[in-house]
Amino acid sequence: MIDDRISRVAVFGTGQMGPGIAATTALAGCTTTLVGRSAGAVERGKASCLAALDFLLAHEVISQQERRTAGANLTFTQDQAVAAPADLLIEAIAENLAVKQQFFSEMEALFAPETILASSTSALRITDIAAGLKRPEWAVTAHFWNPPHLLPLVDVMQGEMTSEETVQRVYHFLKRCGKRPVIGRKDVPGQIGNRLQHALMREAFYMVQEGIASVEDVETAIKAGFGLRLPVYGPLEHSDVAGIDLSVAVQGTILPSLCNATEPLAVLRNMVAAGNLGAKTGQGFYNWHERSAEQLRRQRDEFLVDRMKVARRDRGTQEQA
Repeated sequence: MIDDRISRVAVFGTGQMGPGIAATTALAGCTTTLVGRSAGAVERGKASCLAALDFLLAHEVISQQERRTAGANLTFTQDQAVAAPADLLIEAIAENLAVKQQFFSEMEALFAPETILASSTSALRITDIAAGLKRPEWAVTAHFWNPPHLLPLVDVMQGEMTSEETVQRVYHFLKRCGKRPVIGRKDVPGQIGNRLQHALMREAFYMVQEGIASVEDVETAIKAGFGLRLPVYGPLEHSDVAGIDLSVAVQGTILPSLCNATEPLAVLRNMVAAGNLGAKTGQGFYNWHERSAEQLRRQRDEFLVDRMKVARRDRGTQEQA
């Protein structure tokens, strides 16, 4: 196995992603520093990070000793220099190219030359983020999925100047963290997972916009149909098992009528124009005055942690065999 040589991690960003990423690396035995922009941001990030660890403990995914060790591995600060002695920097700040470019330029000057600079960007290319760096070979995408302490997928994208050593070190480090990383060899917007997700979302939005089906029925078709089997039966496996000739026949009928828009659909733009931004404003596809986003997140997390426990049990069984 490749020695990833990563024992010290700096995570920047205390919003949705950073705290869960920090919890993940701390559990992997790394000295981890979570950096926020203000004292308030640091406190919020600390609370979220520790809550993630406590959630895993409460659901018996980790032991009391693992929780104590992970807690001891963590430092929370707004002083960037405290995080500088790191082997790996993971950025989870605003999804804005100019902001990320400026941040990476500053961090390249602050951190050691051999520090890997990873971005957890959802859509931007690492090639563009690292365009102004002196050492772009050390820059890579490591896109964790939300919630990062529960979902195993991480998209590792090789930029046009990213070295193979950087890709392999990050890949094997993520495996050590218990993740299931995938490597993208062409640096495209949205990496691997988000491109697949947004292709599905575009068609779901389109079907609602065109009145093909209701919001509820579109989601039921996904959740109760092919979505239910996806963890063990992917679309490429399905095509092989069902027959490539059948895929050709079905696609010949369906593809001409699928949405092929290259801009956000009117149904979305109209909601934004009306100020209906979803749960945070109370109205989106659903009426969030009548639903609870927090309850939905809890249901999601309970489902994911159950899957985590099953995956760990299966790995243990395989190792004993």
